[in-house]
Amino acid sequence: MLQIWARTTFFQVEPGEEEQTNPGVYGRAFAHWLAEKLKARGEAVREILPEDWGWCVILARSPYLLWIGCSNREGGTEEWGAFVTAEPGFLRRILRKPDTQPAIDRIQRMLLEIMKEIPGVTKVWSEG
Repeated sequence: MLQIWARTTFFQVEPGEEEQTNPGVYGRAFAHWLAEKLKARGEAVREILPEDWGWCVILARSPYLLWIGCSNREGGTEEWGAFVTAEPGFLRRILRKPDTQPAIDRIQRMLLEIMKEIPGVTKVWSEG
């Protein structure tokens, strides 16, 4: 899975954030900033949810769940990463799996552009 990372001190840890994720896991400010940038490019953002590993920006629920995972690099708050996932529902996987790769590729390209716009960013790179 391709992950896109950015080095910046722009995103601050918000009070109480760890209570919604896990200790040392942040990204609420990053997820909300990213959601606004996606909306500005015409992308629908359904909701932003906390997960134990970070924050989930839901883009679509049909014909498959399309979302972006956002989090800090473990042990710090100067590297922020995002990845795109598309998950067909159980019945869709059984009957006929939709081709999710075009949507993943489109969002990944958009993410790479957006992350270069983070204020104070000093480096953007991909892993995986």
